Amino acid sequence: MLPVRVFYAKDENVSYISHLDLQRSVFRAINRSGLNPVYTEGFNPHIKATFACPLSVFQKSGYEIFDFFVHDELSYEEITQRLKTAFPRGLEVIKAEIPVKDLKEIALADYVINLKTPLTAEDIENMLSGKIDVVKKTKKGDVLTDISPLIKSKTFVKEENGVKLYIRCACGTGEHLNLRYLIEFLSDSVTDYDIIRNMLYDGDGNIFC
Repeated sequence: MLPVRVFYAKDENVSYISHLDLQRSVFRAINRSGLNPVYTEGFNPHIKATFACPLSVFQKSGYEIFDFFVHDELSYEEITQRLKTAFPRGLEVIKAEIPVKDLKEIALADYVINLKTPLTAEDIENMLSGKIDVVKKTKKGDVLTDISPLIKSKTFVKEENGVKLYIRCACGTGEHLNLRYLIEFLSDSVTDYDIIRNMLYDGDGNIFC
C-alpha cells in the first residue's frame, strides 16, 4: 500500500458545492485516473481518504490537502499526472507526494477576505482591534465567545470597493476559527465578501506538507 498526499486548489467554479459533494467528485476523479485506490471495509465501501480542514461553502482555496492509499507501485510524478488529467474543472491538482506530517498537526491557515464595504481599512482594523464577541450555538444553548485569541495576525488594505483583509488564524482539529463568525461580527458594515484560503501551517508556522 502506497500512502499519497494530494495538494490541490479549489476555485470559484466549485466553491458552491458541499464538502460531501467535493468528496464524491474527488472519488470519481480517482476512479477515472486508472489508479487502484484502497477502499474501506463494510457494507458501504468507499475510497479510504482523509480531507484536511474542510472548507465552508462558497470558500475558495489555493492549498487544499487530502490523503489516500493506492495498491499501485507508481512514482508520485506518475500519480500526479494521472490525477491532473482526471480531476474536473474547478479542482486543480498541484502535486502528489509522500505524506510527511500527520494531518492532525495542521494548526494555522492564511486567508484573504475581500470585504465589500464603504468603510476604510482603518475602520475595519479598529473594529477588530479588541475583543470580538460572537454568539456560538452549543448543546447547552447560545454562548457569547471572544474569537480574537484565534486570530494570530491580520493586515488591512484599502481597495477600490472595500477592504482586503489578510488573516492568519487557528485551523485544525484543536482550535479552529470558522470565518463565518468573523463575517457575522462585521455584517452591519459589509455588503458582500469573498474568502480564499491560501496556505496551511503546523503549530510552529511551517508550511504543512
